[in-house]
Amino acid sequence: MSVPEFADRYSVALEGFSAFERESLASFFRLAAQRTPVYEPVDEAGLADFLVVDADRPAAVEAAAHGRRERDTVFIGARAPAGALACLHRPVDPLAIVRELDRLLEMRLAVPDAVSDAESGLMPLSFEEPGEAAPAPAAAMPQARRRPSAVAAAAARTPRGGGGRDVMVVDDSAIARKFLQQRLERFGYRVHLAASGAEALELLAQRAYALAFLDVVLGPAGSVDGLQVCQAVKQEATRRGLRTSVVLVTALKGSSDRVRGSLAGCDAYLTKPLLEEPFVTTLRQLDPAFDWPEAPAAASSA
Repeated sequence: MSVPEFADRYSVALEGFSAFERESLASFFRLAAQRTPVYEPVDEAGLADFLVVDADRPAAVEAAAHGRRERDTVFIGARAPAGALACLHRPVDPLAIVRELDRLLEMRLAVPDAVSDAESGLMPLSFEEPGEAAPAPAAAMPQARRRPSAVAAAAARTPRGGGGRDVMVVDDSAIARKFLQQRLERFGYRVHLAASGAEALELLAQRAYALAFLDVVLGPAGSVDGLQVCQAVKQEATRRGLRTSVVLVTALKGSSDRVRGSLAGCDAYLTKPLLEEPFVTTLRQLDPAFDWPEAPAAASSA
C-alpha cells in the first residue's frame, strides 16, 4: 500500500452555508493562495479533498456522515457531530478554518499505511435535500485519494536524484515541513527536519548539509529567524571548508524581502506555494551532482 503524498493544492467544498458566508469563505481561500498548501473552493462536494460544513444545518451534517467524510471535514456550529475531528464555533474565522484543514491534512499524511477507497468503504457524497433522488456514484474520487498511484510511479524511477545527500528543512509549519520532506525524499535526498531556528542551529552543530531549505519567519517575534539560520549555515560551512547552498522558501514576496535574503547569504529565493518547475531548476543549479530527467514537455521542446 502507498503512503499519501503531499500536494500543493487541495480542493474544499463549502456546504450548508448562506450565500453570504459561502462567498466570504471562498474569497478568503482565493486570497490565501500564497500559502502552502493552497485550498481551492469547488462546487462538487463528492469530489472535494476536504469539506467545510455548517454544523447547524442537519441536512449538511447528515450528508457528510453518510459519505463517511467526518475525518475530512471542518464543522462550523454550536455542536460537534459524532465522529467529527474538527469543529469550530461561530463567528466563522477563516484563519481558524485553515489551521483546522492543515491539522486534518497532517493527520491524513501521518497514516502509515493508507488504504484504498474500496477498502475504506468511502461513499460518494450527495448534498441533496431529503426526498430528492441521489446521483449515481461518481467514478472519479478526490484528487488526494488518487495520488498514491503517482507516488508509486515516482518510486519506480531509476535516476539517483540527490544520491542520499543530507539536506536540512526548517519551517515552523508541520505541513510545510512534510511537504518539502516528501518532495526531497522523492528526489533521493536524506532529509533532516527542524521546527524552529533554535532546532536548526542544533542540527547544524551535528553534521554538514549539502542544501538547507529555510522559511524566513520561524515562530513569534524574537525567535531565531530564517535569515539568522542562513548566516549560521554559511558560517559553519566556511568553518568546515565545505559548501552548503541555502534556499529560502517563504511567503514573503516583496523586493525588500529578497534583498534581505541575499544579504543574509541565500543562494536561491523561492516563494510559496512552491511550484515543481522552479524547485527542480533550483536543485539542478545548486547541486551539481543532482541527477533527474527533464520533464517531458521540456524535453520535447528542446
